Amino acid sequence: MLAPTFIVLTAVGIYPLGYSLWISFNDYHPSNPSFPQGFIWFENYLTAFLDGQARHALGLTAIFTVSSVGASLVIGFALALLFNQRLPGLAIARTLILIPMLVTPIAVGITWRIMFNPDLGVINYLLGLIGIPSQGWLASMNQSLLSVIVVDVWQWTPFMFLILFAGVRSLPRSPFESAAIDGASRAKIFFLVTLPMMRPVILLAVLLRAVDSVRTFDQIFMMTRGGPNQTTDLVSLYLQRVNFKFFDIGYGAALSWLFLILLMAAVIAFIRYSGFLRSAAEKEAR
Repeated sequence: MLAPTFIVLTAVGIYPLGYSLWISFNDYHPSNPSFPQGFIWFENYLTAFLDGQARHALGLTAIFTVSSVGASLVIGFALALLFNQRLPGLAIARTLILIPMLVTPIAVGITWRIMFNPDLGVINYLLGLIGIPSQGWLASMNQSLLSVIVVDVWQWTPFMFLILFAGVRSLPRSPFESAAIDGASRAKIFFLVTLPMMRPVILLAVLLRAVDSVRTFDQIFMMTRGGPNQTTDLVSLYLQRVNFKFFDIGYGAALSWLFLILLMAAVIAFIRYSGFLRSAAEKEAR
């Protein structure tokens, strides 16, 4: 009974993954007149270690991921605490907050590219109303990375909010009541009660969002194509250019596997040193 499912999964998942690994050891360059060149062992991987643009893309991806996930976490947690209050209109507002997460990334990229337009964009128009001069945004080497980070935070903060809000609503009330009876301030309750109890949920949200943030491609490609001057050239955009613009498929496969290994190592290190498994076990015990 499992055989058909196993065959399909192998055909659409495992086989392409294994084939990409095989290609990474070959000079698979379809645009080369002498294609195919054949097996070249670890030459692609050695080239990747010497590729300054690959290191540049990796560094930008790290900055983008840390900034986006950190900002989304802070804003999402603040919204989760706010919407946990019994205030009128919060139910409708909670639904509206989730809308950015439901919009297609390509549509998000096109919309924000128009909004960031230096001459016709609504953002510069609104800033002009309060006396702030027009900004280059996506065309500026100093502002382009910040601009795409803002867009990513706008789109995916609802995801963080959804997870954190569910975690806040699931917290038991007795610890908060005991802390209030003891005369603890709101700040002490937050840092000594809420945060420790929310730790497993926070770690899970950060892990899921970070892994997804590393793969960001659509909206940045629509907004900047990795420019200007490669200031937003993340790993995903660099891989796209190597594989589908330069058609250096073998080298692109090697880069993909190296980045995958780095991502897996980062995830394993996060799970091990953040106490994620211990926190999850403690939450289950409660």
